[in-house]
Amino acid sequence: MDRVDDVLKKAYKKVSRRFRTAFAAAIIAGLVAHMYMFTNKLPNFDDLIGINSFGATFRNGRWFLWVVGAIAYHLDLVFSLPWINGLITLLLLGVSAGIMADLFGMKSRSANALLGAALVVFPSWTGTFFYMFTAPYYALAVLLSVVSVRLMVLCKKGLLPSVLLLACSLGIYQSYLPFTATFYVALLVLMLFEDKYGYWDILKRALSYLFNLILSVLLYFGCMKLSLMITGQELTTYKGISSMGRMELSRIPEILRTIGVNFFGIFLNNNMEISYNYITKGMYFTLFAVSTAVIVRLFLRLQKRGEMLKAIESAVLTAVYVLAVNSIYIMCEDGIYSLMYFSYVFLLIFPLTLLDRCLKQRKEKLAVLAEYVITFAAAAGILSYCHFANGQYVSMQLSFNQALSYYTTMITQIKGLDGYHEDMKVVLSGVDIVDKTLYHNEIMNTFSMSGRDDALADAYSKQNFILHYCGFQAELAEVSDLSVQSQEVLEHMPAYPNAGSIQIVENVVVVKLSDEMTED
Repeated sequence: MDRVDDVLKKAYKKVSRRFRTAFAAAIIAGLVAHMYMFTNKLPNFDDLIGINSFGATFRNGRWFLWVVGAIAYHLDLVFSLPWINGLITLLLLGVSAGIMADLFGMKSRSANALLGAALVVFPSWTGTFFYMFTAPYYALAVLLSVVSVRLMVLCKKGLLPSVLLLACSLGIYQSYLPFTATFYVALLVLMLFEDKYGYWDILKRALSYLFNLILSVLLYFGCMKLSLMITGQELTTYKGISSMGRMELSRIPEILRTIGVNFFGIFLNNNMEISYNYITKGMYFTLFAVSTAVIVRLFLRLQKRGEMLKAIESAVLTAVYVLAVNSIYIMCEDGIYSLMYFSYVFLLIFPLTLLDRCLKQRKEKLAVLAEYVITFAAAAGILSYCHFANGQYVSMQLSFNQALSYYTTMITQIKGLDGYHEDMKVVLSGVDIVDKTLYHNEIMNTFSMSGRDDALADAYSKQNFILHYCGFQAELAEVSDLSVQSQEVLEHMPAYPNAGSIQIVENVVVVKLSDEMTED
């Protein structure tokens, strides 16, 4: 029997250089972009609740998240630990990047490195780390998706395990379906460059991939329905989850308009929170221009060679690629935010693969020059995303410090009330804070992004902040628990931090944050 070191050496030798390059780049770039988050505890509104949780499951259609989370729970691993969760997430994404590099088969080491780096610094993962308690599970979903594609592409009998893995991936986070679909389309486009594939080979492969996606979605929905039936729960309306699988035909013009504005306007606006400055806008413009040139050149070459059906396939697959990248708009009617745009990472990766495949055929001077241009542009964009991520985390640090100061002051005032004692219940009245002196981090507006709070003190889960981060374990009560007389007193109280906004009313501490009593 071989010793452990011998086994590891043999395993390492079996790993391709492409895999190692993409994996190493993912880890290094991931640490540059996200180490600030990994070495500090910077919660967002959901992480305040999820410090010992793995997120919503059945009601959000995430039945496999419950399976994985339950295993972690029984092993006492369910905690929002920034360093551990962050490293696990990077490792899973690094493996995903390595597998993708192998499937794309790029010869360029720099292109493989950029692929790995792009995958982990893309803003969707910056946003995911806001929800540190669930980040490793989402990274697992990406890995399951990538392995599913690998099985389908390389294994003759890979259909069933591929379908199972993709269904499980969707059972963790449904929004990675566009990522998977785009991956398949990208691989099909690359087949057009190979003379050994005729139009019929590509068509058959495309139909098999489509069949795989359909079966995976059906299996996902079947397991989701079964889990809801067993648990007696219903899907939430959050982010359109309850309407998954249904699309009104009347929405098609709106979807196409949204795709046009966002996809083709990515270098003009920041609607999707992934092109926040001129560097990233310039990167996307450059990559878009080179990709378009390569596709047009491919179409003309196929046409010149009399391969009209393959030329038509190139045009059709280009259109399908655009739809696949944007298919989140088909899946979800509204409430789309940064985590759900992960398929857009292909706008950064795919041009590298296209040009690499083009250079494999013929090393033309113009193509080599284009390689220099897009390598520089992609590297600049990736470094800019590292800057973007750190800007997000500094903003969260400021917001966290402000919240800590805010509620420390409030708790001090509560404990300083005449007649206060530790057994008193506390009522926080009002949903949103209307304190004009509460700073909302306007200085960091450049890094505005969904998924985090400009003012953490005003989070819906503020009670958890007071408990876990301020250590104030008073028994909290609701306004409805107060007597009619106490509610009348509350109604005439000023809002915090004005004098009289914190009072002891019938042996209960009442803090009036605002007049608004319920969520919109």
